[in-house]
Amino acid sequence: MILLISSKYDVSTNNVVRWLNYYGINYVRLNTEDFNPLNHFSLSNKSSKLTINDIDISTITAVWHRRGRLRHVPNSLNNLGKVTDYLKKEEDSLVKSIETYLRSTKKYIGSYTSEVENYKLEHLMMAKECGLNIPNSIITTSKKDLIGFYNSHSQIISKDLRYPINIKTSDVSINSIGTFKVTDELIQGLDEQFAPIYAQEYIEKEFEIRVFYFERRFFSMGIFSQHDEQTQVDYRNYNTQIPNRCVPINLPLDIEKQLLSFTDKIKLNTGSIDFIYSTDERYIFLEVNPMGQFDWLSKNCNYHIEREIAKEFMEV
Repeated sequence: MILLISSKYDVSTNNVVRWLNYYGINYVRLNTEDFNPLNHFSLSNKSSKLTINDIDISTITAVWHRRGRLRHVPNSLNNLGKVTDYLKKEEDSLVKSIETYLRSTKKYIGSYTSEVENYKLEHLMMAKECGLNIPNSIITTSKKDLIGFYNSHSQIISKDLRYPINIKTSDVSINSIGTFKVTDELIQGLDEQFAPIYAQEYIEKEFEIRVFYFERRFFSMGIFSQHDEQTQVDYRNYNTQIPNRCVPINLPLDIEKQLLSFTDKIKLNTGSIDFIYSTDERYIFLEVNPMGQFDWLSKNCNYHIEREIAKEFMEV
């Protein structure tokens, strides 16, 4: 039996479930919005046992961890201020430990731990080690050094290091605008020292590439974002009125080989990977999202990824 861990609202999971039903594959689904009681988790020198929501995990042959994490703290304990904060930290440690335990005993695709510990700078370093091209990048707290980086490139961009900013109070609301071009005017408005800023060279591109990776297979899509001013810097500055043209593409074999080396290095067996194809004909790695969306990619390119994921569990 397959264990699915996902959000009840995730369209991609719902589509995979339809294929699991079609192929007659037994599964049980736990939703991350629900309270899932931890009935039993015992470890000893001789044996171990795990039961979640009355499911004996010994009956599970594989896990597909699609979205989020399970909730083991009862809803009645959710509004106790700092007490709840403490319980959530304890729960987070537990969730990660359960994932480690399951990974050692089951086929486990996806990862909550990889999602919350998804660091762009580490991935850039590892991508470079695997032979992939990366953009020239800088992280600095110095206005002088940022000016030097700006002057050494025709244009530069900035983006979030980890999380998009989302700060709301009764007086102010601050939200990330995604990737944007850095101007001289913006730099001159900075203090001499500031919190770390992440900047990269702006690379002229022919198109952007979204790759969905699943169990050593690549499903790649070219995104022609350059013809729309709103999406030129980053296709994720979506234009919902006039969407970018998206087409299936094949990555060169040497790029796929380097990507396989990269996914092995970061222990990734599923996720979304972003590239650009530059005007000087280079494939340039940008970043990876371990729980990336694939529904739109599958539909645009007729890849039927949902079916391929279901088939992966046919013989488990």
